[in-house]
Amino acid sequence: MEIVRRSMEAFACGDIDAFLAAHHPDIEWRTAADEPNPETFRGSDGVRRFAAEISEAWSGRFDDLMKFEHFIDLGEWVVVPWKARLRGRSSGIEVEVCETYAVRVEGGRIVRVHEYRTRDEAIEAVRQGR
Repeated sequence: MEIVRRSMEAFACGDIDAFLAAHHPDIEWRTAADEPNPETFRGSDGVRRFAAEISEAWSGRFDDLMKFEHFIDLGEWVVVPWKARLRGRSSGIEVEVCETYAVRVEGGRIVRVHEYRTRDEAIEAVRQGR
């Protein structure tokens, strides 16, 4: 669980190198199914591209705005609910974003991150093996 905590805290601050240090080179990051363009990013380069894309959309996206509620240990998976107030880079509109990451750890490395809208949705997906 501590691997996930340190990695997510680094992600929140935009320290992508520290964030990726805990990841397997073949990491898979799947965005939420209800995103306008859901996508699966693969490998360190894919996750770097993902981070760059979300940084473009939100002003100050990696200014330590993410607040983690708690980390839920479900064995090989850790469920990480978070929220942040983000400002659209082009619109200037401020919104509260709430998501939950389901993070799979194997052999001491993060191998998958799946995004969900709610904690309950993430827990249900993990329990059902999705």
